[in-house]
Amino acid sequence: MTSSDRQGRTFCTMLSPLIRLSHITLQVSSAQKTITNLVTKYRFRPFAARGLDGSSPCQVALRNGGVVLMVNENSQKPPIQPSLLYDWPVPLPSADTACNVSYEVEDLPVLCCRLAEEGCHLLVPPTELSDDDGSVSYCVVKSVIGNVNHTLIDRTRYRAPFLPGFQLLQSDDVSAEDVTSVDHVTYACPRGSTPRVIDWYRRCFGFQHFPLSSGEDPERGFEIRGPQIGLRLTSIEWPGRNEVGKIVLGESLPQSGNNQIDQFLRHHQEGGIQHAGLATPQIFEAASAFAQCGVLFAMQPPSYYTDPQKRAEILSAGLAPQHLSQFGILLDSSAGLAEKDGGILLQVFAEPLFSKDSFYLELIERRGAQGFGEGNIRALWCSMQDMMEDLSQKQQEGSRPPDCPSIMGLVQ
Repeated sequence: MTSSDRQGRTFCTMLSPLIRLSHITLQVSSAQKTITNLVTKYRFRPFAARGLDGSSPCQVALRNGGVVLMVNENSQKPPIQPSLLYDWPVPLPSADTACNVSYEVEDLPVLCCRLAEEGCHLLVPPTELSDDDGSVSYCVVKSVIGNVNHTLIDRTRYRAPFLPGFQLLQSDDVSAEDVTSVDHVTYACPRGSTPRVIDWYRRCFGFQHFPLSSGEDPERGFEIRGPQIGLRLTSIEWPGRNEVGKIVLGESLPQSGNNQIDQFLRHHQEGGIQHAGLATPQIFEAASAFAQCGVLFAMQPPSYYTDPQKRAEILSAGLAPQHLSQFGILLDSSAGLAEKDGGILLQVFAEPLFSKDSFYLELIERRGAQGFGEGNIRALWCSMQDMMEDLSQKQQEGSRPPDCPSIMGLVQ
């Protein structure tokens, strides 16, 4: 819907809503290595690809349950590669990063009109691709934070499982169903930039503040203070659409020591995607499956599970403390609406996917809880800090990674 002023200029008056989060893109220097990691450890299965013959940049879509990750290979070396589909390469000292959160939208022209009004940089203007299964239109917009882009896709006229330009892969393997959706994406932000980032997502996409603690000031967020753990976290959501997922913004507090946000910003100076929380209906089964495949989880100190108050909280939820401690799973019964609805929240962080300072995944199970839980937030970030320090020590000691099978062997 549009309207015009007296000079005949046209303005958008309706913001096209986001329908759901489509996929998260990983830009890597070696698609083979990353795909091997996702397949062998996180139980993802490739289901669509292009460029396997070298005719275009290698792009492979992988699925576990309802979560899709796109792996784009970009060596960042000349000669310049042909254009990616549904994305735009980001320049970084290291190519290994999560750099794009793609959303499905209802009306791409209206949303692009709104983005233009807000002065957004469209890296790829509205573009239409089609094949025998229909057509898809998309654009790529540069976000206000770091290397993060957003691909906006209208696939309401498309019938195939993925996108035009990709070959669907035939496989005898049945994809795992460990996770169902992306619960939230967390950005590491330069200090003091959070209000500007929130304002951009509010104006461009309609996101609104979602409190992480009761009575939270949107300008201050939720603060965590302790040895090397000075953090400010703020969350936003698209009201009424859980399929879009929440966005959590984290920044370090002044004079808090060297924490994980500062470590991430060494390689992403203007900010970027630090981790993604993947929703699962059965966190114990998912964590067990990942652990058996070699995934390391950020563990909690034994005192977390032996503390009388926490132990009583776990038991009242019908769970056993030793069951949670096996994988470092945290429980919180005060997560947003949980106190009113009797829900609980279960969470655990996995190891970084690329290196000690980079993107990682989180498992999260909501049993009636809509928020995040203050106790969980503090314990999660402390446990990840401990894990990163441990990984840093092991990296200094030096260990040779295993050889990877070929991409063709993984996707066929």
